[in-house]
Amino acid sequence: MANQYKGCCVSINCVDGSVVQGEVSGMSDDNETLILKRPFKNGIPHTEKEIRLKASMIENLKIIKAQLENEPVINNSPVTKNNKKSVSVPKTNNKQKNKAKNTSISEPEQLPQNFTNHKERNDACFGVSLDTIVKEDFDFEKNLALFNKKAFYNKIHKKPDLVPHEKVSTKYKHNENVLHSTPVKFRQVTVPSPAINEYITDDGLVVPSITSELRWKLFNLVEENGLTTGRQNEIIGRAATEMVLQLLGGGYRFNPRNEHQWPRVVVLCGPNRSGAMGVNCARQLSSYGVHTVVVLSEPGLYTPQLANEMALYQFTTGTLITSAAELHGLLDPDFVVVSLADEQTDTVSRNITNWAKSVRSPLMAIDPPSQGTPSVVVKYSLVPALPLSYSESNGKIYLCNMGIPTQVFHLAGIQYKSPFGSKSVIPLHNNE
Repeated sequence: MANQYKGCCVSINCVDGSVVQGEVSGMSDDNETLILKRPFKNGIPHTEKEIRLKASMIENLKIIKAQLENEPVINNSPVTKNNKKSVSVPKTNNKQKNKAKNTSISEPEQLPQNFTNHKERNDACFGVSLDTIVKEDFDFEKNLALFNKKAFYNKIHKKPDLVPHEKVSTKYKHNENVLHSTPVKFRQVTVPSPAINEYITDDGLVVPSITSELRWKLFNLVEENGLTTGRQNEIIGRAATEMVLQLLGGGYRFNPRNEHQWPRVVVLCGPNRSGAMGVNCARQLSSYGVHTVVVLSEPGLYTPQLANEMALYQFTTGTLITSAAELHGLLDPDFVVVSLADEQTDTVSRNITNWAKSVRSPLMAIDPPSQGTPSVVVKYSLVPALPLSYSESNGKIYLCNMGIPTQVFHLAGIQYKSPFGSKSVIPLHNNE
């Protein structure tokens, strides 16, 4: 029997559930023990070169490779994840297990029943002969030559052919776009006699500046058609109030829990249209709980507009200063509104302008002259309807929607379509 099956590769399902493969090298003298060399257990080479399996441990056996006449070869390489296949373990009942345990393999003719020769080759377990692979020398230089690293890197790092262009050495600020893209410009407003400057909105709409004469013509037509000066002051006063509230911190600052940090705003007012707008803004700021201080540059001189606004302001909790000497007692406020001058104003009280230049608070002008408030440089300027050609001393220009009907613009010779969109105040930029 030993000579008949010696050299055969077998796969054995053991009673304990393990799978053993190997080459039959012989049987024990009592024919109860099978001897395997080059054994594998569960697809892994066994630590021993030769193992012995008793017949009672064998549940099923099949021959996976018959003996080769010339050179029997068994692959000793371990089964990996890529070449491992599941081994089917036939289910047996207890009677079959007991039968396998009691089976004697003493006679050769009984072997075909327990060691069924299916002549199958389990490639997943054994694969190609290890001896054949070992005999072949691996040519490292030949295989390395197949990978030309230099050519590969040149291919992946090749720069695209670009059209040569003139290099621009412009330096950009942190808030400027590096790409040379300009917004689309639309002209929705045209005037008969534009001034020098021209402005553009964030949406790319061109807003021309107008002359002082055209502006007075427009405001006179507005007042004649029902939008009185008092109503105009209320509109721009409201816009100025909202700007100041936002510049002071908006909802973060104006929180009922922050009463100890409530801001203080000083409003510098002259005896003119701009001064009346400033007092109106102070009254509306006071309604939000802001501590307001109105300073009159010429206390003895009141225009009708200014007198009407002062009559309402006296009912607020705000403070009124009529003497320049009292300015020295004012520490730096949170914000300063400048409403001192209009186009007809030549000079402003030196004490007030000196104080305005000494404070570290941000300054915002309401409807200032085109050349700026004399001796005062502001950070922001809020202007009504259409802008004049403003100087740099007026800071950043914000345009207020005064609610003027389109037909009134047409009466003044202005072709007008609103540039405001959904907003009541928009920033303007110099259209260079």
